Amino acid sequence: MKWFRGANRGEDGSERSLAPTAAPSTARIWESPLRDVDYFVIDIETSGFSAQTDLILSLAAGCMKGADEFSDFIYQFVRHPDISVVPAKIWDLTGLSPEVVEGGKDLREVLQAALSLALNRVWIAHHARHELSFLGRHARQLWRLRLRPIVIDTAVVAQALGRLPRTPTLDETCVWLDVPIHGRHRADEDVRMTAEVWRREIVLCEKLGLRTVSDVIDWASARAMG
Repeated sequence: MKWFRGANRGEDGSERSLAPTAAPSTARIWESPLRDVDYFVIDIETSGFSAQTDLILSLAAGCMKGADEFSDFIYQFVRHPDISVVPAKIWDLTGLSPEVVEGGKDLREVLQAALSLALNRVWIAHHARHELSFLGRHARQLWRLRLRPIVIDTAVVAQALGRLPRTPTLDETCVWLDVPIHGRHRADEDVRMTAEVWRREIVLCEKLGLRTVSDVIDWASARAMG
């Protein structure tokens, strides 16, 4: 399976696929038991909610097998030519500063490091549409690459498990699942909390008889949609 649809054109105009040549089959991943899956947990902090106009300020991601602890972890700041567009409230909310961001790495380098970790893994994120919209846009711009990962959104799973009328925030989910809250709106801490939320959601899903990736995604999506 090509996890990232599309190709990266080389300087000679030829296409170079960024997907692995021997990736696991789609069917095998979808039918894998939750505790046997390789996960990629991701969070980004941005200057706003629009992937078209706002900036990625920081990115954190961790890899884990099933409910195990992280085997790999990255936390990086993203440098931009102009950060004057970042509202003061974002600096206050995230604890970041212009000085910290200006000392970061180029977006291309940060995304390349993250996507290298993500290959052949199921993505885990809270309100995943936010991450996917930003990362997808920049992957297309930088490499003409279309991201098509299998994604489990812990907010949608929490909504389905709790029979809630809307998807809960990460704070609300942490309170419900008794996950300690610390360093909110810092990408590294949000990734750690999201991973712990998913570990506890795995247990609850298994109690309902949901054993595989497809079981959880299909069930949670159906419940969340009413």
